[in-house]
Amino acid sequence: LSVDDSVLDKPYMDSKKASFVDYFWSGKHKKTVKGINLITLFYTDIHGVSVPVNYRLYDKGINKTKNDYFLEMLEEVQLWGLKPAWVTGDSWYSSIGNMKLIRKLGLNFMFAIESNRTISIDRGQYIQIQTLEDWLGDEQTVYLKNYGMVKVFRQMYKNTYRYYIMSHFDL
Repeated sequence: LSVDDSVLDKPYMDSKKASFVDYFWSGKHKKTVKGINLITLFYTDIHGVSVPVNYRLYDKGINKTKNDYFLEMLEEVQLWGLKPAWVTGDSWYSSIGNMKLIRKLGLNFMFAIESNRTISIDRGQYIQIQTLEDWLGDEQTVYLKNYGMVKVFRQMYKNTYRYYIMSHFDL
């Protein structure tokens, strides 16, 4: 089950006359643009078939974050009977709160994380993941403050490393 959000560009729409239209960061444009922010959960089966199973339109007028919407949708699809083994997403969704709820629901996770995310090899001594020198290949088991043990790994992309975090144990 993967969470992703995208901006549906609406550059000419009057946001005072159209619900959900506001300014959002667009990965496509690498800047803030006027549009509708769509948050979607995609389920991929063992054959690689991927389908959207839940969505929300982000409303800045309601006191909810994109993470609030994500957690609502995740709990909903489980109530509907969907039993994903893993939950994935970009770094926006890699908060401690999200990871704790995913663990509580009995699921595994894998998220992208920012290069300045703090981790600990020796519990209590925190460093940014980008400064970790003792990589075993490109993977390491570390302690994440307020969560517990996780696996982190890195992958070279366009001459720079991208970092990821995942559940330490299969549930």
